[in-house]
Amino acid sequence: MKNLLSIGVQCWEWFAQHLYHLFSLFACIQLAALMLVTCIDVVGRYLFSSPLVGSVELTEILLGSLIFTSLPLVTWRKEHISVDLMEGMLPKQIRSLRDILFNLAISISLFAIGTKVWSLATRSHRYEEISEYLEIPVYYLTYFLAITCWLTSVTCLVLIGTHLLNKNYPTQGTSQ
Repeated sequence: MKNLLSIGVQCWEWFAQHLYHLFSLFACIQLAALMLVTCIDVVGRYLFSSPLVGSVELTEILLGSLIFTSLPLVTWRKEHISVDLMEGMLPKQIRSLRDILFNLAISISLFAIGTKVWSLATRSHRYEEISEYLEIPVYYLTYFLAITCWLTSVTCLVLIGTHLLNKNYPTQGTSQ
């Protein structure tokens, strides 16, 4: 069982390394675009009395996609906000079991959320829904959100495997 788990983790390592860099780059581009849209809107609004048309819509789209792009990255790096009031009082085996159960619960939850979001994206595609001002098809973003939920779900499962194999990677924070 441990060999099969090790092979699965190694396959994911190769894929995750490239995906990690791709999502990091994409998040940087989204953040830069968000800053650019905000700057153009503010300069246009206050210097020329002409704000950027659709800036609120672009900000909503960029912010939503940035959050979901970052979700697998934050999960992989183990950088979620956590409160460790009783961390020192729990034995290592209990903490280990807790981490495995939390990752499993998160994985199942995000898989269910991703499935629901995918069905919403399919419905949006079928009805050809578009954004209000810029008329951007909504389903592109919605499909992307579902995919990032599923990637984060798989990442949580891989974290369980890496925890069981006692592995840690340079792009990850330290395990608590």
